[in-house]
Amino acid sequence: MKRYGHIIEEITARGNLCEAFDTVVRGTERKRMSEGRWLIAHHDEFLKDVAEEIRTGHVELGKWHERVITEAGKVRHLQVFDMKARIKVAAVMIITDKYLRKRFIRTTGSSIKNRGVHDLKAYIERDLREHPEIKFWYKFDIRKFYDTVRQDFVKWCVRRVFKDAVLISLLDEFVSVMPDGISISMGMRSSQGLGNLLLSVFLDHYLKDRYGIRFYYRYCDDGVCGSETKIDLWECSGFVHAQVEFIGQQVKYNDRVFPVEEGLDFLGYVIFPTHTLMRKRVKKSYARKLARVKSRKRRHELVASFCGMAKHADCKNLMKKLLTKKEMQEFSQMGLSYTPQDGKKRFKGESVRLSSIVNTKIEIHDYEKDVSTKNGKRTLVYFRDPADGQFKKFFTASEEMTFILDEVRKRTDGFPFLATIRCEPYDEGKMHYKFT
Repeated sequence: MKRYGHIIEEITARGNLCEAFDTVVRGTERKRMSEGRWLIAHHDEFLKDVAEEIRTGHVELGKWHERVITEAGKVRHLQVFDMKARIKVAAVMIITDKYLRKRFIRTTGSSIKNRGVHDLKAYIERDLREHPEIKFWYKFDIRKFYDTVRQDFVKWCVRRVFKDAVLISLLDEFVSVMPDGISISMGMRSSQGLGNLLLSVFLDHYLKDRYGIRFYYRYCDDGVCGSETKIDLWECSGFVHAQVEFIGQQVKYNDRVFPVEEGLDFLGYVIFPTHTLMRKRVKKSYARKLARVKSRKRRHELVASFCGMAKHADCKNLMKKLLTKKEMQEFSQMGLSYTPQDGKKRFKGESVRLSSIVNTKIEIHDYEKDVSTKNGKRTLVYFRDPADGQFKKFFTASEEMTFILDEVRKRTDGFPFLATIRCEPYDEGKMHYKFT
């Protein structure tokens, strides 16, 4: 089998080092950290030192701390490295992954460029459509994969692919960070690539090339095989157990064979022959987070994340229910109106002086007695001016006008009515207003 050499020259190339730097020191938060500010200030000097360090076949990864997280009831211990170590590992693995990818089967995903969840899901859906002979699935999972990996098998796989002694030394160093297994870490990008390499050599190619399993898909340490009969899949189960146990690991007890109509719970979705739904646990987790979050920015992030998953499944009703705003009711349909506490009517329109409409024919529409003003109690008259068609109002203290309005109200056909305001002087300059 062909092995690759002279890889270190590509790793230490300026363009690759800059790409690794930009990949790690990205985002406002990291750039504002003290370490991020230092790295940006010493960019050229730091990358020059990294190149020299890589050429020696040994990189200083520094100290790391452990973080415990819980996902779907599983407790995981992550090793968190600083950004300097992440840049060094990223520089090595950007080029290494390019060569490793050539050795992987097409239907494997996880930490492989352009081969993520949706790519693998699309392959499964396509095969179900084009090959109706797939009647049953066999699904398996490797127990505590990263924690139980035997480092000697990974190092053997590395030597099977590469012959560059300096690169082999670096990859051996990455594998040996932990005393047992390989690191599940924030920053140790090599773990995913080398874990994929181990399963590719000892599981994927055995199932595809030696045993002829046509419909086989793997995402990290989860695998699925499809076939027309249960017998074929139980035989496949024996091959999987044998290969996994050969590398010192163990298949979980819950592996099983089941019909495709039951739905394949894989990659965060439940895949049926005719449609795909989101996994119930994912939906419930999202709904709970959305109910708890108060930050608008965080809410938008959650909605965007959920949309990114939901658009790859047949769940339009779910998106409408969780993501769209509740349809608002028209106020006009509510049947609500304001009733002032004093029981007085409020008339719209401009308030005018009574003297401004003298000798003008107007339409009287309504009135309200005993309205409080700065000058005492007054009668408020509501009218429409035919000249401009606008509704207006005026205050009056005339007892005669109030009496007339009371009498008009007693009639069934009283309001509205037409009237002209007249003004008569009396008692040394005082004015008396009345309807005519």
